[in-house]
Amino acid sequence: QAQHFAGLLCAVMAAEAPAALPGTSWPQSYKPISRMRYESVDKLIEVMKPLAARGEPLIIEGTNVVDFRKWNDLSYLSSILQDRKVLVKRSLSTKFRYFDLKRNIGGFDFKAPVKDEMRTLSEFLKEGSRLLEQGSSERMYLQETLSGHAEMAEEFVTWQWEILVRVSAACGWGLPDSNELFIGMQGVETPLHFDERENLFFQVRGEKEIVVFPFTDYCRLYPFPTTHACDRQSMVGNPIQPDLEAFPRFSGAIGHYARLKAGDLLYLPYGWWHWLRNLDHLAVSISFWSTTPPADLSQGVPETFSEHMLTRVRRNLETMIASTHDPARHNASMLQLRSALRNGCEKDPVLVQCRQLLAAVRMPPEKQDTFLLEMIDGRFGIDWNQHV
Repeated sequence: QAQHFAGLLCAVMAAEAPAALPGTSWPQSYKPISRMRYESVDKLIEVMKPLAARGEPLIIEGTNVVDFRKWNDLSYLSSILQDRKVLVKRSLSTKFRYFDLKRNIGGFDFKAPVKDEMRTLSEFLKEGSRLLEQGSSERMYLQETLSGHAEMAEEFVTWQWEILVRVSAACGWGLPDSNELFIGMQGVETPLHFDERENLFFQVRGEKEIVVFPFTDYCRLYPFPTTHACDRQSMVGNPIQPDLEAFPRFSGAIGHYARLKAGDLLYLPYGWWHWLRNLDHLAVSISFWSTTPPADLSQGVPETFSEHMLTRVRRNLETMIASTHDPARHNASMLQLRSALRNGCEKDPVLVQCRQLLAAVRMPPEKQDTFLLEMIDGRFGIDWNQHV
């Protein structure tokens, strides 16, 4: 029965193997992500420790964290998962915008752009084949957390955990505590967003293109408000066709790009913005997530804060404003802050609170106004639904 099922699955996949999409031609100012060839765990740690301290991405070739050759035929994975239901996202276009309705504490008018379904891998593959054959604009993307998948136990023990664990420990992160499987139809894209964890991202099958931007490009990427369902998502969305009239600061962002092939391991640092697109149909990736320890302030507040730390301050400050002045009127609070800055209303309660926090992180008064206005302009007092 299992052989018969695998045969049917192979037939479905063979019928839907379009040629790979061409990669994007990025602006000349963008830079390729650095690559290295894996030699040993010790050598990798030697490279990774200073790089992780600076928060810079890297692609490592040849780690074989996962035996990706087995996964080239997805009947292998299907024979493991069998009838187990997994999370499949469905979109009317190639765009799969992440959102979390629980985070919409600002009460924004929001319509979910993606529908969640529970499907077996076989159902996902068959439906994806049908959509391609019919020329439909709809796309599907399987995104499943692998924790709790006991049927994967024998596969898990073949993974090269020593690499993942030793690199994480050497770089001062928490141990890898979560991994997530991604299988997408050709052309599906994940709009620009960032994650608040360290990510070792392994490309298992097919090719995927990615462009990333430093966490410190926060204001150039125009994130949705922290009280919006799309918190941590960039309103720019697609870096290939950005709306520079709405988001002019994005023109100053310098991307780092790559074309990931099966066997590549990408280190994606905490906070780095990233956009991804599947060039091959049914490209497969697995993320290995680790936590980043909080900044050590046991010796007191530093004399100067790095740009990375100040970017965290931006998010913490905005969250504090929403919490203190009512999340439901967060947009009004931020516009009130902008008005106070422009009109010199130093007794405004929102501005007073901001001044106190910025003084605590030793920001000079002459830099505070620009710092605050960059958090507001282009992000508040707009129609957010246009950019979902």
